[in-house]
Amino acid sequence: MKPMKIEALRVGPLATNCYLLGDEESGLCAVVDPGAQCQKKILPALEQFGMKCAMILLTHGHYDHIMALKDLKDAVGAPIYIHEKDAHMLTEDYLKDWKAAAAQGYRQALADKLLRDGDKIQLGNLEITVMNTPGHTPGSCVYLCQDAMFAGDTLFRGGCGRWDLDGGSMEQMMESLRRLAALPGDWRALPGHDAATTLETERQTNPYMIQAVRHADRH
Repeated sequence: MKPMKIEALRVGPLATNCYLLGDEESGLCAVVDPGAQCQKKILPALEQFGMKCAMILLTHGHYDHIMALKDLKDAVGAPIYIHEKDAHMLTEDYLKDWKAAAAQGYRQALADKLLRDGDKIQLGNLEITVMNTPGHTPGSCVYLCQDAMFAGDTLFRGGCGRWDLDGGSMEQMMESLRRLAALPGDWRALPGHDAATTLETERQTNPYMIQAVRHADRH
């Protein structure tokens, strides 16, 4: 495997996990889900990380994963990647419909690259595979890189993302969990909230993933 470096930051009122993913050979890195606190946390962490930010990857378009997007884009100039079905969620008009106080004051930063399931992204010498995992939002994505998956709000330790929000679907969430469970081997699962886990742990203990697999087996 190529030398890869990952750092996790907890940002914002919902303790969103923002990740730095770095290719140590090229000195390039990606920021995954800059949810808040760009000046206070993300930029200082980037400086300490010691790599150039080459891209901003979004697992989906909910406000708690994008509130620092504009500040980060202005600071580093890196392109923003999001699945095509969640691109509209980056607009100020969309965020106006959210009642959460933490969503107020969002400054619009639109996508530069629209993604689809199966796309490959090159980060220096690292290859990142895009896996569209609808259920939490239509354009939710899991990013696969070597032995790590950046799972966003699709897969949590012992749980999964809500499907009762705009664009959510229980049926799609179950199918996305089934697809994740079917991936070969084990993976470090790095979720959008809470602690990291492994895919094998979730295959064995996550009630939602177990239910999704059993349902698929019956059909």
